[in-house]
Amino acid sequence: MITFKELRIRLSESVGEPEDIFELLEEWLYLFEDSTFYIYRTDTNAVLAAGIKGFEAAKRRASELRKSLGLKFDDVKFKSERSRARGTIGVSNSGKSFTNNKGERYPVQYSRNYNPSKRGRFRGYTDANGNYHDID
Repeated sequence: MITFKELRIRLSESVGEPEDIFELLEEWLYLFEDSTFYIYRTDTNAVLAAGIKGFEAAKRRASELRKSLGLKFDDVKFKSERSRARGTIGVSNSGKSFTNNKGERYPVQYSRNYNPSKRGRFRGYTDANGNYHDID
């Protein structure tokens, strides 16, 4: 693992440029058109519409909602929706398995040491690469 300072030094020394900037731009635009968006009010954070496919469609729908509700431009915004996880993330109800944000399941390992601040035992899991991760 390298430090952040070392990473900045390496990045400043590199002079690599993308081979085709138009391919990168096209991929970025395709990502925007393929994504789903939700529209919300900034003052209450209430979701006004969700599941709108495409950036331009979200822009149009946000303008329509803004006009119909009589709101100012800064009162209505939209964001890209995050992908939903396949299952529940975290420790299962039985406490025997843990599911991470990628949907990978691992058995939970409990310590013999008691953690008084958590009123339970220390717990964690070991991933496929052999790295140990604390859960709490």
